[in-house]
Amino acid sequence: MSCDICAPQEKGYTVCFSDKQDAQRLLSYFNSLSTENWKRIDPANVWMIESIFFDFIDYAEAHLGESHVVAALADVRKPLKYKTPLKPIAQFKQEREASWIDNVIQNESIATHYQPIVSWTAGTFEIVGYELLSRGLDNEGKIIPPFKMFEAAKIRNRTFSLDRACRITCVKNAEAVGDKLIFINFIPTAIYVPEHCLATTIKLIEKLHIKPEQVVFEVVETEQIDDVAHLKSILNYYRSHGFKYALDDVGVGYNDVEMLSNMEPDFVKLAMEYTNGVSQDAQKQNVAKSVLTIAHNMGAKALAEGVEQEEDLLYLADMGYDLFQGYYLGKPTATPATRIGENAVS
Repeated sequence: MSCDICAPQEKGYTVCFSDKQDAQRLLSYFNSLSTENWKRIDPANVWMIESIFFDFIDYAEAHLGESHVVAALADVRKPLKYKTPLKPIAQFKQEREASWIDNVIQNESIATHYQPIVSWTAGTFEIVGYELLSRGLDNEGKIIPPFKMFEAAKIRNRTFSLDRACRITCVKNAEAVGDKLIFINFIPTAIYVPEHCLATTIKLIEKLHIKPEQVVFEVVETEQIDDVAHLKSILNYYRSHGFKYALDDVGVGYNDVEMLSNMEPDFVKLAMEYTNGVSQDAQKQNVAKSVLTIAHNMGAKALAEGVEQEEDLLYLADMGYDLFQGYYLGKPTATPATRIGENAVS
């Protein structure tokens, strides 16, 4: 059995009518539907599954006025114990518009793209690994950008489910990179209990005989991490299974030296906003140097992401950065690039 977070189930809502007569008049509307999909609670309240609720929004708004009907997320077993505050049903339109993400998650309509991570020594490039990046697929097989997927997932409270689906898909598609490093993103605030939330990922890696030392789990977080202890518990769980981990966007959200030291990552990724144009910007150079020093003092490799110009690559290489990633070296592609510059920007 899986929980609703891992395998999202259809939601249900309790709809409250300010005028009991409105509820009474609408009984004929509900009576035409399967009783498995709706339930009259009392003269002023009706519970219904989400698909019916979404159809009902426009009808109620047109015939009753949005101020006369409010609703809240609720379980059919406890329909008057609301999971969310009551609000006018018109305000649920945003959820309706984002509900397509449920199908992406449930059908695993996700593709993996690969972006090379390279070393540069004495003028010679070598691909040492790939970051595996997720892209959604619509009903016609067209790409859905990741920001659009996670924006919809946030609205639908499906962030963990989407993060998990992307992570699982990346593991399934990791065979394409051979024995190179595999960087896989995860959102720490979407993981509640590592032993439970990450169990499927770990079992799949073992089943596919992927070497743990190949796998680098990369912390991706656009907001400041507040619960450092929780993040540390996730990273400890990964490391206990032999995996490595990386901190992303350092210089933006992870610029606290003490916190970086506590995390003890294997890789520290300089944020692209400090990489792009670093050869000509003294402030960016200072940040890049600080991140490099912190990384090496911890025994971690320093990786510059977002490399788009040769002069920035050469500057950071001379500074001492170990690894590089960016459009100058290669864009994310549906199959792993086999040589540097393949599908890169000119």
